[in-house]
Amino acid sequence: MNLPEIFSSPESLRTAFESGLERQLAEDSLGTFILVLANALLDETIFTKFKHRLREKFEQKKQHYSSTLRQGKPLHDAPDDMLVFLKLIAMGFNHLSTTVYRYTDDWQLQFNQLRSLRPRRISGATISSLMQSFDHKAFHFNKPFLNKEVLWSGDIDGVPVKLLYNKFPFAPLHGLLVPAAEENFPQFLNSDMHHFTSSVCYELGKNIADIAIAYNSYGAGASINHLHFQTFTMQQPLPVLKPHWQHNNGSTPYPATCRVFESPLNAWQFINELHHSNITYNLLYLPDKIVCLPRPFQGNYQIPQWTENFAWYELCGGVTTFNQHDFRELEDEEISAALSTLRLSID
Repeated sequence: MNLPEIFSSPESLRTAFESGLERQLAEDSLGTFILVLANALLDETIFTKFKHRLREKFEQKKQHYSSTLRQGKPLHDAPDDMLVFLKLIAMGFNHLSTTVYRYTDDWQLQFNQLRSLRPRRISGATISSLMQSFDHKAFHFNKPFLNKEVLWSGDIDGVPVKLLYNKFPFAPLHGLLVPAAEENFPQFLNSDMHHFTSSVCYELGKNIADIAIAYNSYGAGASINHLHFQTFTMQQPLPVLKPHWQHNNGSTPYPATCRVFESPLNAWQFINELHHSNITYNLLYLPDKIVCLPRPFQGNYQIPQWTENFAWYELCGGVTTFNQHDFRELEDEEISAALSTLRLSID
């Protein structure tokens, strides 16, 4: 498998990632401004580099909004972007904080201020089926306005691929990998795409050791019903990968249901069984293994006040908190108890 230059090394990926943010910062779109700001606030180095220009653009758009509203004229930005920006105005640029992390014995927490402003889309809906037909009228990755949010596009092993920025990221170098976008596949994994993604992750791992790819099936926190995966790097291994868990040959039971496969074929056989049983799940693809986390459909369990939802990051032991009290005070036991409510009995 021949990979593009962007994936030839950690430095190449990071350089392309930052260059793409530079390009988008030059755009006049409110949506791209929010995207650049959110990605910069996740990374102290990027925020330091872009802070002055982000503040200037923020003030320009703030003055435009103030003047337009005073004159009774309409604003033409997307409603979701307008709502986020009005919240940013209320918060004030100087009060925005970069994402910070805290580690307990078992879990990883982050205080991600900007992600708390993210529109929920279908990730907050009650869902009871793994499959929903693709809807051209709903949000999807072929919308023309998303073209400027593409980090890279090209061909990998005969499959056309788009790599977009995650507009509200919660992982380093967070991207959205959309294979065969023009085919309009819904968020339902098939054998070909599973093996393709597994192969891509294996090849990426030869150049970028800490790369990973995640997948939320429909009803497991997926916010868009258009087949996509999430790419990211790990500054520290996710908690689900810690050696003391039973699924990693340790002695401690993981609170949620977890299966680990070294063979993509064995992983697919298990995933296919989940499909036949209408059981939703989250996946973590690593260069040397695949982690599968079957769980209840969203809307069928109680969500703690300290999180928005449970998707792949939460099932893998990460907690995105939106207020400083929860970030400081959450304990191992509370997080373990919440994950245990998603546990399924699967033979």
